[in-house]
Amino acid sequence: MATITRGMCVFSYLNMLPRRIVNYSFQPQHAENKNIGKIVHVAIVGAPNSGKSTLINKIIDRKICAASNKVHTTTKLVRAMCYCNDTQIVFLDTPGVVTDREQKKYNLPPSMLGSCHKSLRCADVVGVVHDASCKYIRESLHKDVVEMLNSVQDMPSFLIINKVDKLRSKKQLLTLVRNLTNGFIAGNPIPGPTNPNKQERGFSHFSDVFMVSALNGDGVSDIREYLVNNAKPGKFHYSTEEWTDQTPKSVIEDAVRAKFLDFLHQEIPYNLKVKLDYYEEIDNEDKIICSVSVECPSERLMRLISGAGGGRLQQIKSSVRNDLIDVFRKTVILDLQLHVKNNFLLAS
Repeated sequence: MATITRGMCVFSYLNMLPRRIVNYSFQPQHAENKNIGKIVHVAIVGAPNSGKSTLINKIIDRKICAASNKVHTTTKLVRAMCYCNDTQIVFLDTPGVVTDREQKKYNLPPSMLGSCHKSLRCADVVGVVHDASCKYIRESLHKDVVEMLNSVQDMPSFLIINKVDKLRSKKQLLTLVRNLTNGFIAGNPIPGPTNPNKQERGFSHFSDVFMVSALNGDGVSDIREYLVNNAKPGKFHYSTEEWTDQTPKSVIEDAVRAKFLDFLHQEIPYNLKVKLDYYEEIDNEDKIICSVSVECPSERLMRLISGAGGGRLQQIKSSVRNDLIDVFRKTVILDLQLHVKNNFLLAS
């Protein structure tokens, strides 16, 4: 594809972007009055890389929320919506718990530090995603997560133990549930032996516990049913044709950033700056054309990222395009460029 440089008058297209992504063919079954039904706002919180975004994407059946195999892929509060008959479920996807040290180490936006607490102020229900696959952290909830939950004890909350397919023994799951709930679910003690002198590792006020594999979808339908049952009568906050509050610009940039996190090692991808330079929607062809530039700290690093013969950059571009096709449900033509400061040097 021909390189699109910054010198061209393409930035006017960005001003024409819709405020939110809207798919006019997305017509879920809902009540006759399209603005009235049941609604629930769900804050999804947890430690970094526990699978929060992957879980939401699986429930809504679109890759709206950027996800990767590295920590801190989500850098801001993102809302994603789905519909079950007359019920609107609004998910609030939050960044993983961030410390001041991590914010500096990974070059993260300062706004990430307060995103989880902000999401709780907007929520009716809170879901805690916990990674069961990591033996070093799985036996207890993150202390900052417990602190957040203690600040909203009156709000219904539920525990999602994710990546259970990685565990070898079901007995491990029973131990995990006991540890992460302090032996209580919905105010009732879990049957079995107790140790009153054991240090608390979890939260005692979860109303329910779900064991899932967000990556392959096992167990996610039970969460959807739970949320529908917790929804209250009310007016929809979003049109039934919307599935996120993010602009196409934000979704595209986040998708590119997530793939660089997947393909690159250590802290390298956290030091890249991603920017959508060109966007055009061709409705009569059901097609999106976009150009994204990625600023690298140095030419040496840019060559390393591109890979031999530009092979790695082509892989990243292909993976991003597939995710964007899943989001927009349209043909996507993507131009992906690497540059140092203001100079374009490499294009896919």
